[in-house]
Amino acid sequence: MRRDLGMFAVLAAIFIAVCASNHDFAGSSNLFNLACTASRLGILAIGGGIVIIAGGIDLSVGSIVGLTGVLIAKISASPADNGLGKPLCVGIAVALAVALAIGLIQGWLISRWRLQPFIVTLGTMLLIRGVSQVIVEGGSLSFGDSRFRSWFDQSALGIPNVVMMLVVVAAAAALLLHATVLGRYLYAVGGNREAAQYAGVPIHGVQVTAYVISASLAGVAGIGYAAYIGQMNQDVGVTYELIAIAAAVLGGCSLSGGEGSVAGILIGAALLCVIESGINFFKITTHDAAGHAHEWRIGTNWVHLIRGAVILGAAL
Repeated sequence: MRRDLGMFAVLAAIFIAVCASNHDFAGSSNLFNLACTASRLGILAIGGGIVIIAGGIDLSVGSIVGLTGVLIAKISASPADNGLGKPLCVGIAVALAVALAIGLIQGWLISRWRLQPFIVTLGTMLLIRGVSQVIVEGGSLSFGDSRFRSWFDQSALGIPNVVMMLVVVAAAAALLLHATVLGRYLYAVGGNREAAQYAGVPIHGVQVTAYVISASLAGVAGIGYAAYIGQMNQDVGVTYELIAIAAAVLGGCSLSGGEGSVAGILIGAALLCVIESGINFFKITTHDAAGHAHEWRIGTNWVHLIRGAVILGAAL
């Protein structure tokens, strides 16, 4: 709780600082976009965080996000857009089934064959990226004017649908981690695998479940990203896994396993999104002797430097 409150204080301080420099940052339009962006990242980060809590790592989630969108576009887009013209629900169902299967295979290789999670998920990341490239044939697939494009960001009672999806995912994940036997097992395996095994914890089943959850949530996040982007190619999802891991670690998940919470992961995801958006909005206004206003904004060359510095500072 203390760690989560500390990260929330950092989030609040950055948000207030950017709002003070530019009131447009707190405008309804930007807050809507910020909520949608943070929700997509939050869903992805929760899945990656569960694997980290269980003592693993999943580098394939970014590629799964891309493959999910590519499959949905290929199956449901019209023939004029190089798709198969099948119903949207068929494309979503196939994409989610593929994501689940990827998590199942990764979990099996890591738990039964005792392969290093880093190597397995790195290989899977590259393999999936290659599959996406083969499907799009080096080009791109478009959803055209499909209603799928706007559904995730449409508002119900003033709340975007993708935010409602995050609420459902976060509530289910919190219930799983903090109120079920499987949740206890995930923390136990991540904290001390050997001790958990001697205590009778089904190590293999727990590890496989963690990777299945991670891949499945990457598929769910991929649906949201696909609806937002609309134009799918093999580059969609590149580096998303690093951002998701950063959000989980900033939220208190220890890379050695056994620590972390859903609330912390959500704070970490929100922090990264506020930093990303805040860099574009932050400005310093000065006035010269004649009373003319002059604005100073952060140049694009400073973006990565500031992002890295803030992440390191927040971690400290």
